[in-house]
Amino acid sequence: MEYLAIFLIAYGVILILGFILQFPFLYNNMKSKAMIKMMGKRNFNLLLLFIATVMIAIGIIIMP
Repeated sequence: MEYLAIFLIAYGVILILGFILQFPFLYNNMKSKAMIKMMGKRNFNLLLLFIATVMIAIGIIIMP
């Protein structure tokens, strides 16, 4: 379980960095463009932050 916890925390950190630095691979792929078109860029950014915080929280909770 510790590997899963480390992976979840790292994934959450990568999402937060992608949000802050506006990585092109998070915003320019087809699925992201469709989601941005449906919900708007502000809500897409909020979704990224929400997913990142949930991943980090789960990773911390299951850490031995």
